[in-house]
Amino acid sequence: MESNTSKTSSLQALLLRAWRERWTDLQWGINIKTILPRGVSGDVYNLADCILQQAVVGSGANQLALSYLKHSLSVQLVSHAAVLQHISQYSQLQKTHCVYSLLEFLEGVFPGITYCGKAEETALATALLSIASWLLQVLLNCYSTPQLLEKANSLIKTLLQSEFYIAMMCLSRYSESELFCDVTKKCEEVEACLADKEEILESVRLLKKLDVASLPLPPKSDNGPGCLVQAWMAIQLVQQPGSPTQVLVRQLRLIQRLKGYTDARLYSELMRASLLSLQNVSQTPHESQWGAFAFLKVPHVIAAMVDKANCLPVVSAIELLLQHAPLIDTMDARCSCSCLECLLGELEKARLLTDIQVEMFIQRRDVPKSIKLDTAPATTGIPKVIICAEPTLTGIVKTLSTDYHQEALLGMLHQVLTGKSFELILAVATVEGQLRTLATRLIRFNECSKMGGDKAKAQLFDISFLMLVSIVQNYGAETVLEPGGDSTLEQWVRECMVEVNRPKPPEQLLRLSDPIFVDSLLQQFNVGESDFKSPVKWQEVLFNMAGVMKEVLVAWEQGALAPADVKRILDAVRGRMCCLPVAAAAWLCAYMRTAPQDTILKPVNMVQQLLSPPIAEDDSLRERWQLSCEIIRKMQRDLQLPLQAKSVGNMVFRQPATEQLHNAWLKAISRGWLDHNSGRNMQCLLEMAGARWMVAAIVQELLQLRDRDELERGVDLALAIFQLDIEACARDLLSHVLPQQLHNSLQSDTLIEPQLSALARLASYVTYSACDLSVKSEEVVPPPAKFPRLLESSGSDSITVPLRHLLTALEGTVQDGQITQQTYFAFQLLFYLVDVRSNSTPLILAAIPPALIADLLRTLPELFNSPLLLHLHDVSTQSGRTNMAKDLCMLRNYQLRKNVYTS
Repeated sequence: MESNTSKTSSLQALLLRAWRERWTDLQWGINIKTILPRGVSGDVYNLADCILQQAVVGSGANQLALSYLKHSLSVQLVSHAAVLQHISQYSQLQKTHCVYSLLEFLEGVFPGITYCGKAEETALATALLSIASWLLQVLLNCYSTPQLLEKANSLIKTLLQSEFYIAMMCLSRYSESELFCDVTKKCEEVEACLADKEEILESVRLLKKLDVASLPLPPKSDNGPGCLVQAWMAIQLVQQPGSPTQVLVRQLRLIQRLKGYTDARLYSELMRASLLSLQNVSQTPHESQWGAFAFLKVPHVIAAMVDKANCLPVVSAIELLLQHAPLIDTMDARCSCSCLECLLGELEKARLLTDIQVEMFIQRRDVPKSIKLDTAPATTGIPKVIICAEPTLTGIVKTLSTDYHQEALLGMLHQVLTGKSFELILAVATVEGQLRTLATRLIRFNECSKMGGDKAKAQLFDISFLMLVSIVQNYGAETVLEPGGDSTLEQWVRECMVEVNRPKPPEQLLRLSDPIFVDSLLQQFNVGESDFKSPVKWQEVLFNMAGVMKEVLVAWEQGALAPADVKRILDAVRGRMCCLPVAAAAWLCAYMRTAPQDTILKPVNMVQQLLSPPIAEDDSLRERWQLSCEIIRKMQRDLQLPLQAKSVGNMVFRQPATEQLHNAWLKAISRGWLDHNSGRNMQCLLEMAGARWMVAAIVQELLQLRDRDELERGVDLALAIFQLDIEACARDLLSHVLPQQLHNSLQSDTLIEPQLSALARLASYVTYSACDLSVKSEEVVPPPAKFPRLLESSGSDSITVPLRHLLTALEGTVQDGQITQQTYFAFQLLFYLVDVRSNSTPLILAAIPPALIADLLRTLPELFNSPLLLHLHDVSTQSGRTNMAKDLCMLRNYQLRKNVYTS
């Protein structure tokens, strides 16, 4: 301490001598070195404070002393932080000449302010915010002096025009909260005191709202329609056709953040994508599902996203949709009605459009005279049929919810099975979130009818059973059935139903049979009797059909029964109750799954016989028979016999998996959208080959593209496909595929621009998609509170940990001055990670090693800017602020050196 005091006294004496002898800047610089030890900053001995005190000791500033201070700054004897901090402490504002000289001094040093020392760079951030506070005080105390007012405001504007200064002051806002509160208070005082000075008020308002958002990243450009929403929708309907509205809204909001869409563009893309997908499946079994999504679900989703106080984005979205006139024309021609009018009507029902706006859009629509189609147009427009099916579903659910009249209910269910009515009802129930409700109601009536009785009761059991099995087959038991249910239908599904990914051994079905009951059934069927004379429990008949089929098959194989006998028995089985052939086929299919190949011909023939048309001329029986045939045929497809081509998820593959993916990929890239069959194909390939294979194959396909537009389309398409299992795909991409691509010298030819940037963008999109899903899952299902702390693990760790490992590995490849493919990829990945703002952004950015940012900044400084660094670091933590200050000053020094060289 004594040494410092002695040095300070020596500096003061030298300063007085310099002033008396009128030393030049050069003389001052030479003589000061006789006192300051080599390599020691004058900040240690308060050199800046000593000079400033000498400069403002009189009524006017000592310009010679200020020139010494400026020279000391230029040769780095003192730091800018120390100078600014001491100026901000000057409180004699009544000495206007001194104040003006200090303002002029600041005006001269502002262009070169930086920090070159090894101390904490956060000191400069604090000094900059302190000088802003002092300038506000000048405005408050010297507002009667126009020159001071103008000069102080000019300096505040200079601070707010520099990205570096704004970033540093943002940093100080979080590290020096009391100082920023003081700044805010002074801003409010200036607003009250100088209410008529609009130019000053504009600067003060900006200073008052200083935050990370003050330096936004460049906005994403709206490049018009893309393929991400459509491809995502195609995958969504293949994977989870009954997704709740809020789940879809959450995923669409993520897409909006990834792509930078406005609300109007997002709604327009959603409507365009649904119409595009619907025209692709026109006159196919999937038309009802897509029609219900396009005309019922989409308006509900938009209504859930829109602020009802401002529906202008919906109007703008329709304006954008009208730009796709060829698509709307084609849909109108295929559906034989105005699709736009139907869609507008549903939006009006949701109170997103007024009747005047609907009428305006209808009048603006230019209807073409005629369009020639490859296929004949539908006789009835699917939009109108779907819209009419919505109240029908409501009526059915309401009827099933009350005590019923047996004959009336049976007539209603038979009517539902007529034509495409059942398909339409299920499609509407799916998008309305009523599928489980419908299934629950049907189970109730199925249970009430399982005890034998009159013909109507048997038919009610039969038709409700078939409808429920069909629903479970198409949508999955976990989607429509309550867990742990003990109804007849739920027990049969668990124990007997053929499911593609849940094989059941035939012995399991036989354990549910009663030998005595099996014998009585065999006696009845053997004489060709289809009618059950005495009251019967239908659940017992169903569970004993496995035993009946086994006995018939064994007898046939051993020669005890002739083919004619087998036919007579099977004709009796399918004579009146269509649920019995389904139960019989379930055991036969389970048996064929494990039977030797040379023994399956007879059970195959038995299944085919069960598919024969009914003999009785009964309309109600014919409709039930058609539904039972659909169920049994799906069982056959799920069976995957050795004689059949390889089938996964009802898709038959006659080509290698790589070739299948390549063909579907090229088709989607060339069209700009993903068709329904390709979406199902992708799901089957994922189930068959796994996530790692699919990710690697798609990355290879992406890197083969050359055009930038195609690459952007490819990134969107890849992200949509990965939604089939986004967490597994994200883990494999970060942990295996990217490291292999980046560190395999044999693949270096493919790692060039613009492919590298596309790959980095895909990695960012996939990371955010998987992390957002994990974060939302944690919000819905909180972890048990009693788990030990060491076992607590965030679901997002499965994504952020591989990301951190990848970035740490990239850090080891970055070398000063050497720009490699890995270096450039690392920067692009950081850029795209920081370019997205979502709830999981802090978790993801926390995985970036600070050393990687610093290494990249030294290697590729021309690619960085202050907004990027401000958003890369976490300003809410001390370590984040420290690292950000260092990086900002490093970038600032590079930019200042560059300006010197260029000038």
